[in-house]
Amino acid sequence: MKIPKYIVQALERRVRLANQLDNTCNIIDDFISKNGLDDEIDTADWLGGVEIYVNPRESADNIIMAILNHKEVADDDES
Repeated sequence: MKIPKYIVQALERRVRLANQLDNTCNIIDDFISKNGLDDEIDTADWLGGVEIYVNPRESADNIIMAILNHKEVADDDES
């Protein structure tokens, strides 16, 4: 069977988008780890978790809320 050109193009686009998503997730994952948010965010919302695919808006909102609600060690010293 000959592969239609639109299928080859769609597959190539999927590869590009997957690579972009992986690079973007690495930025977010590094931030979460470096800032001690590991235990405050469900792994379904980072580290390649399923929520980034099935509920991307809610997943992003969960991360945003966790960051906004996170108290840094320096903040605790000021109280």
